[in-house]
Amino acid sequence: MTSLVPMWKRTRWRGFKAVGEITGKNFIIDPRVKGTVMITSARPVSRDQVYPILLSALRMQGFSAIEGRGVVKIVPEAEAKQNYSVPRGKQVNESGDRIITQVYPLQHESAAQLMPVLRPLIGPNNAIAVLPSSNTLVITDYADNVRRLNAIIEAVDQPSATENHDGVRKV
Repeated sequence: MTSLVPMWKRTRWRGFKAVGEITGKNFIIDPRVKGTVMITSARPVSRDQVYPILLSALRMQGFSAIEGRGVVKIVPEAEAKQNYSVPRGKQVNESGDRIITQVYPLQHESAAQLMPVLRPLIGPNNAIAVLPSSNTLVITDYADNVRRLNAIIEAVDQPSATENHDGVRKV
């Protein structure tokens, strides 16, 4: 396994250039992306860890990386959520600091009643909405948090003691 020590301290362009050289990714940086990020490591970092570290650093500064056809766009977090979030069903394969939107139809629990339970677990800049006609939650957040919310939803969205196996309540 090849290891390296991050060398992109306090510089915007050289940092992306270094990550690009290490990962083979091409970056387009939105002009609104400004600021200083300092990434240090006490030990060498493997090549596989470089990009996730960059994603975490971007997230801490309110920016996000949007992966597209051969290029990664670095944009403000709000822009990523509104224009670039990729919708997912119940199964979320992504992890880490990637913004995704999950469409989660509920089978047994009311989406409207579950929303106030989940809202405090979602960051203030992220979104949760209810589609009442289909009893569905729509959540936009970082993949790691959506995975955590999935576990909570799955634990709660269970048949009650008064439901049979078809989801019909016994009278």
